[in-house]
Amino acid sequence: MSAHIKIDEALEGLEHAASTSEQALAAQRMIADFLTDRSITLLEFDHYCARLNKVARKEAA
Repeated sequence: MSAHIKIDEALEGLEHAASTSEQALAAQRMIADFLTDRSITLLEFDHYCARLNKVARKEAA
């Protein structure tokens, strides 16, 4: 399974009301790990971080 699919699934899982902060942290680590091992580009990293922040802001509201 590609890095993009794994990240998308993790971020989509965070949109559910039952998601936890641990899941958000796992998604954050996954995104960083995929950048570190060069599975995603810096531009893609920025995109995924923006999506993660958008989900986090919705949860905080």
